[in-house]
Amino acid sequence: MYLPLHNGSERKYIIKIPVKKLSLFTVSLPLLAFIICVLITMYKDFESANNTHCKVPNVFPSISASIGNYEPQRTIWRLAIYSHAPIRFFIIYLRWEYYRSIISQSCAFVVNLAVSLNIIENLTLLGLTHWTSSQNYPLHEICFKTFIAASMFYMFFTCMMLSKYKRRSSQTKLEAYSIKMKWRAFFFNVGSFTFAAYFFLRHNKLCEPYVYSMFGLSEYIVVISNIIFHMTTVYDLKRLFIYFSRSGFVIE
Repeated sequence: MYLPLHNGSERKYIIKIPVKKLSLFTVSLPLLAFIICVLITMYKDFESANNTHCKVPNVFPSISASIGNYEPQRTIWRLAIYSHAPIRFFIIYLRWEYYRSIISQSCAFVVNLAVSLNIIENLTLLGLTHWTSSQNYPLHEICFKTFIAASMFYMFFTCMMLSKYKRRSSQTKLEAYSIKMKWRAFFFNVGSFTFAAYFFLRHNKLCEPYVYSMFGLSEYIVVISNIIFHMTTVYDLKRLFIYFSRSGFVIE
C-alpha cells in the first residue's frame, strides 16, 4: 500500500524522485557496464578473449570473458552490479505492489511465484558476478543456469498474468504497450538463448571458424532482451513517486 505523506495539498518533502527515472537508471547501469566491458575487451584483450581450445578465428568474445577474465572490465562490471542491486530489489517490491493492485486476488499465487523468480534471478546475477568462470567455474555454472531459468520463467509468468488473468481494473494504452514489449523481449530472449546453446554445442563438436563468435553475439542479445524486459517497468510504474522528508519517505 502506498501511503501519502499527509492529507491535503500541503505535502512537504525535501526530495521527489520519479520511480520512472529510478527504474531507467537501474537498468542503464548494467547495460552501460556490459557495453563498456565488451568494447574494452575487443580493443585491449582481443586475441586472448577470442582464443579457444581449437584455435579457430573469432571476432566476438563471450560475455564471461568480457566481464570476468580481465581488468578493468571485471571491476567495472562488479561495481555496476553490486551498486544497482539494492535499488533493483526495491523495484521488485514496487512491482509486487503493482501486480497485486491490478491482478485479482484469486491469482495471488502466480503473482507471488513471478516475484519469487525475480528475486532468484537477481540473487543469482550477484552470484555469477562474484564467482566468475575463471575463478570458480562450478559455482558460476550453477548461478548461470539458475539465472537463465529464473529469468525466463519470470518473464513468461509475468507476461501471462498481465495478459490473461483477471484484472481489478481495465487496461490502459500504456499498460497494453508495456505488455507487448514484454512479450517481444521474452521471445527474443528465448530465441537468442536457443541459438547460443546451438552455437556453443556446434563449436565444441566441429570447431568451425567464427561459430564461437555467433555464440557470443547470441549471448549479447540474451542480455539486452533481458534488460529491455526489465526496462518496461518504466511504463508500469510511471505514475509513482518517492517523497523524502525529514521523517522518512513514502511512495505514492
